[in-house]
Amino acid sequence: MRISDPAARPPLAKRLRPGHWAGLDYLAGAVLALLVFVVLWHSLIQPPGFPYGPVRDHAGGFGRPLGVLLVAVTGFAVALRRRRPVLMLALLLAGTVAATALTGGRDGGQADALTYFLPVAYVLYLVAATYRTRRDAVRVLAAVAAAVAADAVLLELNGNGALVRPVLIPAVLCVIVAWACGYIVRQRRRYAVRLQDEAASKAVAEERLRIARELHDVVAHSMSVIAVQAGYGQYVIDAQPGDARRALGAIQTTSREALEEMRRMLGALRQADESPGTPPALFPAPGLADLDRLVSRTACAGVDVDVTRHGQPKDLPASVDMSAYRLVQEALTNVVKHAHTDNCQVLIGYGGDELTVEVTDNGAGVPALAMAGAGDRGGTAAEVRHGHGLTGMRERVTLLGGQFSAGPLPGYGFRVSARIPLPPGT
Repeated sequence: MRISDPAARPPLAKRLRPGHWAGLDYLAGAVLALLVFVVLWHSLIQPPGFPYGPVRDHAGGFGRPLGVLLVAVTGFAVALRRRRPVLMLALLLAGTVAATALTGGRDGGQADALTYFLPVAYVLYLVAATYRTRRDAVRVLAAVAAAVAADAVLLELNGNGALVRPVLIPAVLCVIVAWACGYIVRQRRRYAVRLQDEAASKAVAEERLRIARELHDVVAHSMSVIAVQAGYGQYVIDAQPGDARRALGAIQTTSREALEEMRRMLGALRQADESPGTPPALFPAPGLADLDRLVSRTACAGVDVDVTRHGQPKDLPASVDMSAYRLVQEALTNVVKHAHTDNCQVLIGYGGDELTVEVTDNGAGVPALAMAGAGDRGGTAAEVRHGHGLTGMRERVTLLGGQFSAGPLPGYGFRVSARIPLPPGT
């Protein structure tokens, strides 16, 4: 899929592949090696007669080969810095000390020293961003400090002690800036990893909460049907054994289906426990296509359900489809447990930009005492009557950006209604 909005494209650094980074490393190695070559040209590769220091004089005729070697080491270390950053840094530090010894702190030594420390800073930045332990960091900083001290000693031996301060202060500042930048990148990466871990943990917690809600819906509905059927079977077992057998069959079917759903949910939880930090796999969730089976189970509990569908049925997002099913399931459970009626109506309305779900019964309604005392006990009168079921339904609809209402009808009856917005193009 092409991204048409330039603002939505990831940053350039995120779009580079590993091969691109390797190419950039080789390019940086070549550029820095060229800089070192230019600096060493006048000091080591020019014909004899240039005013070298005492240490350089002991190099004899090896100046030019050593200069070429330093250039090669610089390019090699920078190009391979991602593979062995600490080793490459050690090579560059050794090369810096060797360059100071060979050039003898000639005129222009301040610019030369900064040039030698540019590759060091470039690799030190990566070391600061990737070191493993504090002990490693201390060792690296000690090695850098030793190299700087060696440069100072060599400048003194070459008779250029006046250059120690103007040469080493900029070099030390260059090293400090490189380490600070690498350390900041390291902290940002650690923070990003921590955010990813927290997001994964949050996803696991949210999925477990969702599964807990699903378990509540499954268990509450199934146990209500089983309780009603068991009571009816016990009541007619002597006078109407055929009806009692049908009640037992309904109990068997309902309990088996509930066990199957719970196994799927608990299996998802078990998978999350076996793979910490990984959100559990979503189990197949029911939807409005399974409404007929839900209606059949409710009918077995003694409540006939009339389902009316308005509008053209359409493919719904999984979250909307499952939430609509759970709303109907919880509402029918409340009808079976509380309404004391033998029928109710379910309306599913497919609108252009919203889905309407409505469950209405003509049962006992809400007693006046419950209506009067609802505010004192917290929650609405409907929630006093139905417990936490309506709270869960309200949360589902709110998470989807919809509107939820539940309350008694004039006289007798109760209505649960939800309007859930649909994404454009649904």
